[in-house]
Amino acid sequence: MAIAIFLIAAVMAVAGAIGVVAFQQPIRSVLSLVVVMLALSILFLLLSAQFVFVVQIIVYAGAVMVLFLFVIALFGPARELAKTQLRFQSWLAGVFVFVLLVLIWTMLQGIQYRQPERADLGVFGTVQSIAVGLFTTYLYPFELTSILLLVAAIGAIYLSRKKIDEPEGGPVDGLRSATGTGGEPPPSFKT
Repeated sequence: MAIAIFLIAAVMAVAGAIGVVAFQQPIRSVLSLVVVMLALSILFLLLSAQFVFVVQIIVYAGAVMVLFLFVIALFGPARELAKTQLRFQSWLAGVFVFVLLVLIWTMLQGIQYRQPERADLGVFGTVQSIAVGLFTTYLYPFELTSILLLVAAIGAIYLSRKKIDEPEGGPVDGLRSATGTGGEPPPSFKT
């Protein structure tokens, strides 16, 4: 049963990844990325990583993907002006595909990387093991990351706020206001 669930999740992840790259519309690419995130969460659940499974769904498939959708909807269906490619882009893509295929081939030939300890597999991904690591070994990086995110949020609010000195609907870039110089409407608006 676990093999069948793994195969279904793996096919979903690969199909979603191909959809992210292949679709022309950004909305469809983001929805394909949601499929990839959901498939990854299923794979984490198969590894008995319940906490990572829940975080993957709530944070990545939920909050981050909704943020991506809002940004894409905000900017609208703007198209790129130039459809040019770099001269060496095709060659570079070919090199990366070749390296990826070589890596996959070597992994399938029996090259083994470090295997986890049997004792680690019993608590891998549980809430307790993540909490112990987060609040002991990685406490300072965790807190520094939260401070960095707080500073980024304050900076985004500061940059997006309206300038108080500029009146609402006031002149922009040195243009005259529509009321003329003496406070009276210009001749074209007189009745």
